[in-house]
Amino acid sequence: MKPKKYPYTGSKINKVTTTGIGARELVVFPNVAFRKTLLKYVFSVVKQRDNTTIIYFRIPKVFGLGYDDERAQVNLSYEETLKILNSY
Repeated sequence: MKPKKYPYTGSKINKVTTTGIGARELVVFPNVAFRKTLLKYVFSVVKQRDNTTIIYFRIPKVFGLGYDDERAQVNLSYEETLKILNSY
């Protein structure tokens, strides 16, 4: 049996890629992507300009002592953004 050329590179089973299981866990927009688990923390969706929408997240802190406010700017219209968010 012929020995491997690079024996210590690891097996393909242990490698994690974005095209595998992890890709289905992402909500993808043209300029930003985030995990599906963040969808339950969406606080509001606001139209800023013609083709720009801002998604505000309200993420609870570790011990329930308030919230962290985060935002993501998406380069899509308000209607297209809501269509993508509602599909998940």
